[in-house]
Amino acid sequence: SSGINAEYGVPRSGVKIAVTEAEAEAQNNDDDHCGDRAANLQEELTANIKELKSSIDIQVADFEKDDDSNFHMDFVTACSNVRASSYKISPANKHKTKLIAGKIIPAIATTTAVVAGLVTIEMYKIIQGLTNVEQYKNAFLNLALPFFAFSEPILAPKNKYYETEWTLWDRFDVKGDITLQELLDLFEREHKLEISMLSQGVCMLYAFFMPPDKRRERGAMKITEIVEAVTKKKLPSHKRALVLEICCNDAEGEDVDTPYINYSLP
Repeated sequence: SSGINAEYGVPRSGVKIAVTEAEAEAQNNDDDHCGDRAANLQEELTANIKELKSSIDIQVADFEKDDDSNFHMDFVTACSNVRASSYKISPANKHKTKLIAGKIIPAIATTTAVVAGLVTIEMYKIIQGLTNVEQYKNAFLNLALPFFAFSEPILAPKNKYYETEWTLWDRFDVKGDITLQELLDLFEREHKLEISMLSQGVCMLYAFFMPPDKRRERGAMKITEIVEAVTKKKLPSHKRALVLEICCNDAEGEDVDTPYINYSLP
């Protein structure tokens, strides 16, 4: 944030506010005013672009789907399949993605182009490492009006167990396929939390009220084995992680809210 020079806007003088439809129409037809405003905006944008280029090394890359050496299609295929997986859409291989990309009509002056530009601006901020949420913006727009409005994002609500604060963006990372008992011991040892219930999706993997024999049986099983036994389905070979939801008690036996477990598979 120290590399950003923020200047406060200064209200323009001599601005006349239209109070009737006739005055508003006259102002809209004022080509000289529009031309001056467009020229000023162009100068401001040019100056901002030069300042950005001086602080960040940005290289323009023309999209070329038929050149495998630039990895453009590999990137598009990977990103589109991540989105497809998130929204239960059938994934596409590189060849199919290339066919789809070849039929896309470029968006020049549409809402799609504006949204893509706004998202890219926010990505630059993330790449720069900005941590102040006030430096990021939510955008609301309607090109038909036209209407543009910006607001500051709202911070995610904070929760707390012991002295640890967390939000919905946090999680417990557990790597390697371990047994249920090893997972329970891990949380008691490192987080001073007793897992009372453990689930994956809609399947209950462990609960304190299960019969003792079942708890002992599952305690010796690996997490993936329990998931496959409960769901009666084999985990897909491409599966790299499981989301495990947990209910926990603190050292005093009180229920506490905690993040989920991101269980990375070997």
